[in-house]
Amino acid sequence: MTNTDHDDQATGRSSFRDTMTAGLVQKALEPVLRAVRDEVASARREVSERASGAKNGLVLTGVAAAFALTTLIALAGFVVALLALALPVWAAAGITFAGFAVITAILLAVGIRGIRRGIPPVPKDTMRSARDRVTHRDGERTGS
Repeated sequence: MTNTDHDDQATGRSSFRDTMTAGLVQKALEPVLRAVRDEVASARREVSERASGAKNGLVLTGVAAAFALTTLIALAGFVVALLALALPVWAAAGITFAGFAVITAILLAVGIRGIRRGIPPVPKDTMRSARDRVTHRDGERTGS
């Protein structure tokens, strides 16, 4: 029984054919691996940019919330004083409280909906370009 691919079974070394096959497979996979790495890097950049924008927005929103609370306290005092001219003070305070509670509930619902829309930060642009690239390559293979 002859061995045509020159395996050296005693030493456990790879055959020439195995080495060539491994090299060809590596060369064939190289463009695919490069494309995957590029897409992952693009996705990372996109998520990083979105997260950075969200971070800046959150900081500014926090500062604005602090100023808004101060303004609301002053506004609540003004509304209570204004209503107290026509109603007892307790009624004026109750009406003001109810009005602010309704406005708070509406703003909270809208804010939570916006947060849910932005989380998790999905790299939509990168996913779309990868999908287009795969679709384009499939079209080339089928001859379309």
